[in-house]
Amino acid sequence: MKKAIVKKAIVKKKRILPIVSYPRKPPLCRLHGKPIRPSRWRNGSRTSGCAGCEKKIIMPPDKKRLCKEHKIPIYRRRWWDGYRNKGCPLCFELPPPEERLCKRHGRPISPSAWLMGLHSRGCSKCRNSAPGMKAAQARYKARKRLRAKRSKFSSRWR
Repeated sequence: MKKAIVKKAIVKKKRILPIVSYPRKPPLCRLHGKPIRPSRWRNGSRTSGCAGCEKKIIMPPDKKRLCKEHKIPIYRRRWWDGYRNKGCPLCFELPPPEERLCKRHGRPISPSAWLMGLHSRGCSKCRNSAPGMKAAQARYKARKRLRAKRSKFSSRWR
């Protein structure tokens, strides 16, 4: 009778690598030009995340968020996009409606959306066709009708 030879599997310790390893040459923040911190890199930040960015987490009030040229508060959206010295309504010129067309619908983008930095989408059709917009409009109209009905009803009994 032959004896069955049982081989033991040799298990090597596996080295667990992070999902995305931090590059040897640290990538630079697009806003400040300083190296992005490894912890921010692992969290998925590829364009910002240096030490200077971490100081700017809280939005300053309007008085401290002034455009250097016009002394008007910078738009909040522009501030979060990285504009720190300019970004008021006067800094950006508004092209005519024929030049600021929505890429999806071919309609003119609204002036307020263009000034906020939405240069590819922002027409009325985009805004109204957003998911849940119809339901939100219906809820608003129902509340408005109910308020009108209540005020009409309460005015009868006065």
